[in-house]
Amino acid sequence: MADVRVAVIGRGMVGSAAARHLAESGVSVALVGSGEPADHSSAAGPFASHYDSGRITRISDSSPTWSELAARSIARYHDIADRSGIGFHQARGLAQTSLTADDAVANALARGGDARRVDPEWLRAETGIAVRPDHPGGTFYEGPPAGLVDPRRLVAAQIALATAAGAVAIDQPASAVRGSARAFEIDCGSSLTAERVLLATGAYGARLVGVDLPLERRLRTVLLADLGPGESLPSYIDADPGHPELEGIYWVPPVDYPDGRTLLKIGGEYVPMATAETDADIATWFRQGGSAAESQALREVLESLLPDAVIADQDHKPCVVTNTPTGLPFIGHVDDGVAVAFGACGAGAKSSDEIGRLGAALVSEGWTDDVLPAADFAPPT
Repeated sequence: MADVRVAVIGRGMVGSAAARHLAESGVSVALVGSGEPADHSSAAGPFASHYDSGRITRISDSSPTWSELAARSIARYHDIADRSGIGFHQARGLAQTSLTADDAVANALARGGDARRVDPEWLRAETGIAVRPDHPGGTFYEGPPAGLVDPRRLVAAQIALATAAGAVAIDQPASAVRGSARAFEIDCGSSLTAERVLLATGAYGARLVGVDLPLERRLRTVLLADLGPGESLPSYIDADPGHPELEGIYWVPPVDYPDGRTLLKIGGEYVPMATAETDADIATWFRQGGSAAESQALREVLESLLPDAVIADQDHKPCVVTNTPTGLPFIGHVDDGVAVAFGACGAGAKSSDEIGRLGAALVSEGWTDDVLPAADFAPPT
């Protein structure tokens, strides 16, 4: 007999959410994966991008599917925080300048969001954000619950609830998966057996089971800037920041980091784009700490968008974003008894609870969603 019915491999935002949903529905589950390395420069990996204190959350999106995933997840934030005792959400609002502003607003409104078009003058007066006069996109604002989540604390909350419901958390990476649909054996420091496996392994894809999916793993750098508290500043996304080396940027307003600093985080689509061809490339990127040139480009955009701000100090760190050809996460089976839930295309933090729930449902009861078709998320076979 297997030790558990489902082994969820990957202790990030999606994996921890999947384990919670499985455990709270009465399914025996083990959550397998190592925590954040104490020192990236010497760690062996695996690495992930939830080693952070701020990610944007919003319902607005030009994609109705992403809006739906976000709305479902956000609706459960309060319950997760209340029952775990771990707060992770700040409703600081979101401003965005986009060529698809009208679609994003409409999708938010259709799902209960508080979004509306605004002009650049309003944005400058209310937030201090200075959109350049020749920007080709439209500007909108989404009020609470849009804002930010703390990924580290969200993962901690999910794991706390999962283990309280009976899940077993194994603080070791999975190095091998062997077996068939009748029983899988997972090497994770000790041996674990499971009837089914759900891979929530992010940038590492499904290679653990010998499946190579079409994932583009973008190696990015984020700038952490000390601007002071920034209490009136919302999260922000700009599809065209007007910088020759950046095709788009986002920021999370100043939040408290574990080292005691209060920092704004800004990242973007740097040109030329660096990608990881191998898992070793990801490890090298995290060990070397990202790109100073990308960090400088991000600082230049930040100074142009917040002309009244003073950057007292700054730092930068690496990140990896896993994209799929469809622009939606892969949630589906890749073999008998093996399913995946990853590839969130840089938009998964806010929606991780629903992505995890869909993965959990897939491996326990099968896909039963009437609004989101399974075919939209199915990995290629």
